[in-house]
Amino acid sequence: MSVRRCATPADTFAAGHRLAGWLVAGDVVVLTGPLGAGKTVFSTGVASALGVRERVTSPTFTLVRPHRCANDQGIVTLYHADLYRTQRLDEVADLALGELVEESAVALVEWGERGDALWGPEHWRVRFSLAPDEARTLELAVPAGRAVDVAEWAA
Repeated sequence: MSVRRCATPADTFAAGHRLAGWLVAGDVVVLTGPLGAGKTVFSTGVASALGVRERVTSPTFTLVRPHRCANDQGIVTLYHADLYRTQRLDEVADLALGELVEESAVALVEWGERGDALWGPEHWRVRFSLAPDEARTLELAVPAGRAVDVAEWAA
């Protein structure tokens, strides 16, 4: 696990932007942490790097929001999910996020720990925590078999 400290929302956005460069179609990124920890700001950074043009907001009430992408990575759609309002694993399973990303998409899943039993070992995980000084600490877990320079993450 690699750790990155984000003192400002701009730092959190930049962390999302950095992660986006490592994503490939089929990836699921699970975002965990308390309310207000920066999951949506991070998601906007990922979306920006993937070429999403429209405004990205937390899909708390719609649960999943698709965004068209324009990039050189072969990622056509970013599915941004928020599982905060889900109560049971079958509700998460009904969203079929794993199936949505199979062809040419990736998924960012806020409150993704609510679907842990569905993701398997081949997913990204970013755990957000708040420091007493209002900074965020982001812990990145890379999927097994993926080679990334985690030193870039921590920078």
